[in-house]
Amino acid sequence: MEKLDFLVRFWSLRARYETLGVPLTKEERLELLSLLQLLAAVDEPPAIEAIDPSRRGVPVQITAGSGFLSGDLKDLSSDRLVISAVEPLPAGQRTILCVADAVSGVEYSLPCMVTWARDDEPCLIGLVPDGVPTRSEFTVPVTGFLRSPLGIGAAGNCVQA
Repeated sequence: MEKLDFLVRFWSLRARYETLGVPLTKEERLELLSLLQLLAAVDEPPAIEAIDPSRRGVPVQITAGSGFLSGDLKDLSSDRLVISAVEPLPAGQRTILCVADAVSGVEYSLPCMVTWARDDEPCLIGLVPDGVPTRSEFTVPVTGFLRSPLGIGAAGNCVQA
């Protein structure tokens, strides 16, 4: 998740600078240059054939048609994301990749484009970042308590489960 957080910041700055033409502050330009130098020092991502689709990955959801498709994030680099899922998406389709980490309370939404898909069991889908990603924080409710959406109950609207 740390690598994803790092790359989301890189993709955000790069998209704002290259695609949207939004001027970056002096600090953001320095941060983008530093991130580019760090990424240049990272090893090349593994070949697609070397990725094991049966290996557990980070659970994700991607938009597909009028709903979501669950999958696992198998590989991540500055140029691509590889997802395994039960069915492929067509090359050229735009999608949004959603990743949530309940431990840190962070959720990521990454606009992507499908560049390729292999129809294996499970299939692999190649994505490239295509837009400005978002990073947001959320809280997980305390277990054992139900909160009334109608505001019924004692102060704090908590009911012991």
